[in-house]
Amino acid sequence: MQEVLPGLVISIVFGVTAPLAAEPPGEGWELVFHDEFNGKQLNWNVWTCEQGDRRNAYNDPDDSYLDGQGHLILRVRKAADGKYHLGFIRTQQEFQWGYYEARANLDTVPGYWSAFWLWGKHSYDADYKGAEVDFLEDPRRDDTIDHNIHQGEGSTHLHEGHVAKFKGSRQAWHLWGCNWYDQGFDFFVDGEQTWTTHTMKASRPNWIYLTQEAKFEGWAGDVRQSDSLLPAYWTVDYVRYYRKNPQAPAITIALAQPIFAGQEDGKVIRMTLKNGRFADSLRPASWSLENLPAGVSLGAMKRIDDTHLELTLNGNSRPGDWKTGLADVTVIAEAGEVAGSPALLIASHGVAIQTKP
Repeated sequence: MQEVLPGLVISIVFGVTAPLAAEPPGEGWELVFHDEFNGKQLNWNVWTCEQGDRRNAYNDPDDSYLDGQGHLILRVRKAADGKYHLGFIRTQQEFQWGYYEARANLDTVPGYWSAFWLWGKHSYDADYKGAEVDFLEDPRRDDTIDHNIHQGEGSTHLHEGHVAKFKGSRQAWHLWGCNWYDQGFDFFVDGEQTWTTHTMKASRPNWIYLTQEAKFEGWAGDVRQSDSLLPAYWTVDYVRYYRKNPQAPAITIALAQPIFAGQEDGKVIRMTLKNGRFADSLRPASWSLENLPAGVSLGAMKRIDDTHLELTLNGNSRPGDWKTGLADVTVIAEAGEVAGSPALLIASHGVAIQTKP
């Protein structure tokens, strides 16, 4: 990841509260990869840590872990060896054109930067067919973040970037997304498009990175100034990658009746499948509901017919479990739930739990 100089054009995202979940702009997207960071341990069959010294810090696999509440934690700490140890992970699988999205908050401790980005073995090739693509870089502690694209290196280095200004708290959830396609890149913050470029194009695959980085000088300042504030933590709720495929199986979700906080038990989510049919025998373990309040979980599943399914909620939330007035529930199904297809299914619009009747 290369640093950039200030002075870029700024865009502003007009919105007070970031949505809890989103889907790519337009239609015809297929969910190809995702990690919701559920469970107790990070899946090291999916991720890897590029362990070792980097800049003025040390990438340490011990500083990338799950909190047990559905989140990835990337920690920054000063270790007993006197070095700054950081969370730094990337996927083992490479990806190309498509829509990338992560839901994460932002750091408040100064002196280092968090990033959600792409890089690959050919990102800096002199033929400019590869690229480093930085969806989110957070070197400052104000209400701005950076989008950046780098191609080549040294005398062949090209760079284009943009500063996006967001609304809301740094501690709140925000959505960081980018549509990478053959003619360029569209960047998004909290579902709003913040920057488009068609002057830099790329076609070679990249890994997905979620990282912390630190130096003793530069655009993020000096990590040593924050010794008394460490350890510090960056929290990521999920990362998802979609690919354009209008013929892929897809689901829509809707409510049989409104759902209100504290009255979720027994309520039904109705699902419709297009471009396929549900498997004759569905596996409840392959289905998950994201953005549910504490105390509420997926209960019974009922296959109505080849293209319709009902999910029943189990349990009720307690007062104070919701901090916002409306919460979008996301439904995800792993591969194998569509007959004869390896498709993953996801839908995050159409089901909301409201705080008041």
